[in-house]
Amino acid sequence: MSLASPAPSAACAPTTVAIDPGHNPVPIDDFDPVTGVAEIDYPNGAEDRGVFAVAEQVRDMLVGFGYRVILLKRAVGESVTYRQRVQRAAGATIAVSIHTSPGVNAVFAQRVGLYREGIGADGRQLRVTFTNRATAARSERYAHAVAEQRTRIEGRPVAVRDNDFGRRAPLWSGNIPVIALIADTVPWVYNEFGTPDAGGSTGLPRARLDAYARGLVAGVRSAVPVCVTSR
Repeated sequence: MSLASPAPSAACAPTTVAIDPGHNPVPIDDFDPVTGVAEIDYPNGAEDRGVFAVAEQVRDMLVGFGYRVILLKRAVGESVTYRQRVQRAAGATIAVSIHTSPGVNAVFAQRVGLYREGIGADGRQLRVTFTNRATAARSERYAHAVAEQRTRIEGRPVAVRDNDFGRRAPLWSGNIPVIALIADTVPWVYNEFGTPDAGGSTGLPRARLDAYARGLVAGVRSAVPVCVTSR
């Protein structure tokens, strides 16, 4: 009787990470064609350039570790809606939004029941709610992994919590970023970073942005380890 050698393990595809540098170079005020939620975006000065630089650094580092990376906005000056970004992220293992805001150091996950509400294209009140439990479970798990690594590398607490869009007209009220709300099947991890006096339209020092990038990379690696081809 002969013993056949086991078949070699099949190579698996690299883990795909979608990176979403926040904000748009021109104002957008429209409605998502799928859900009807308002898609409102706008330029925000130094934040646009800063988060794009972070996105490029995160991309380059993750590619070096063997990940496949998609930039959902390909240049600082590219205009792209939330729906277009979600379409570009289709099939990604994880999507990571990168924003800055003074004094805000947090990670926002998709959670069942989170919503946005406002006046729709037909003039009627509309409430759009996140409902995908499987996506929410992955987003929650990934968000905690990213927050843990950001806390370690940035040297200050980074919490996982819900957002708050109240009293921010013309943005719809609610507690989840629109891009995460409409990404029904892609686990989304939305990040904010800032110091007490910088972030958003006020530029952050390069060293701070570097720590942000390194924390995000460590978080992604913890949340979704790259698939290593068997040898």
